[in-house]
Amino acid sequence: MINKGKIFSGFAVLVLLTVIAANADTLVLKSGKKYNGTISRSAPGKVAIRTRQAKMEFDDSKVSFKLTKMTPPKNAEKAFKLIKNKKYAQAEPLFSQWLKRYNDLPVVWFERSLYGVGICLANHGKTKEAAPILQKLLDEFPETRYRNEAEYWLIELQLSGTPGPELEKKLKDLVKNPQTSDRIRAKAHQGLAKYYESINQPEKALEEYVSIIVLHGDVDELQEDTQAKCADLFLQAGRTNEATFYYKQIIEAYPNTASAKSAEKKLLSINNVKGD
Repeated sequence: MINKGKIFSGFAVLVLLTVIAANADTLVLKSGKKYNGTISRSAPGKVAIRTRQAKMEFDDSKVSFKLTKMTPPKNAEKAFKLIKNKKYAQAEPLFSQWLKRYNDLPVVWFERSLYGVGICLANHGKTKEAAPILQKLLDEFPETRYRNEAEYWLIELQLSGTPGPELEKKLKDLVKNPQTSDRIRAKAHQGLAKYYESINQPEKALEEYVSIIVLHGDVDELQEDTQAKCADLFLQAGRTNEATFYYKQIIEAYPNTASAKSAEKKLLSINNVKGD
């Protein structure tokens, strides 16, 4: 007589093993051997995999990373959702866990962990910690889908320090590079403008700010600040007609903002001087 209980039990175990395999990483060696489990970086040049039986460690040279498959972290969806909702303090520990696990492994989750940690730290104003991580993202993954975001924040972070000739050269290279996106090119112009302001070259700064408006007017996130900078620099140069034009633009485009209120006061001052 067939024991249905044993059949059901055996089937349940088979299903469980299938689910476990589906949710496990697969480490493939160049010899052709495969191991299912959880892959992590155990030491520089060493890859570990923890299976149901044991934990094994292999030199990078013995691993076929092209054939090795890694499952997404269980909290992947949650981590990226936190970044989307700008909850960086909650997201950073999750991405830091990934970075520890995937550190220096040539896999997409190392790329994503660098991006996540770098963006979270940058939004917390932790310049010293964020900049090298974002730079490593660009160095390790030159074709990364996160290049624009990383370059954008690197410019912002470097400007928060003491910008010098090296940064000027880098920003000019970004402006000239035909592969640079409009958003990053506009950010590079902004970086150059701020650099020239810091070394007391207002004419050059104004030229860069005007470039953002004329060449990259569709980069909305920079327009309000850029128009205010243009207006102030024109006023500083005694070119009140141009300054008036930009102040009016700010009032019309950004009503009830701090920029608009400041523009109104400066317009009033210009008109009072002309009235005298």
